[in-house]
Amino acid sequence: MDYMEGIKALVCGMTTVFLVLILIAIIIDLFKYLKPKALEKKHEHAEVATFVEKEAVKQQDDLELIAVITAAIAASLNTSTDNLVVTSFRKIRTSR
Repeated sequence: MDYMEGIKALVCGMTTVFLVLILIAIIIDLFKYLKPKALEKKHEHAEVATFVEKEAVKQQDDLELIAVITAAIAASLNTSTDNLVVTSFRKIRTSR
């Protein structure tokens, strides 16, 4: 008789756990219908923040590129980077 009570408790516990998990999954699915406008605003802010971060990284990469090119020119001229001044830089498009 002890085994049957244990099996009943096991089945009852597992059923309860799976029903609660299914209920949680349904509640999570319903979140997309609750406040979609608030979520869209957050998404817009995230896009703007991502764009600003990409621009900052791009500008930092450009500054690093200028520093590397300046150092290479200074090394080839056997001079210090203090004697060189970068006035402008631009990309040259080559057709290959």
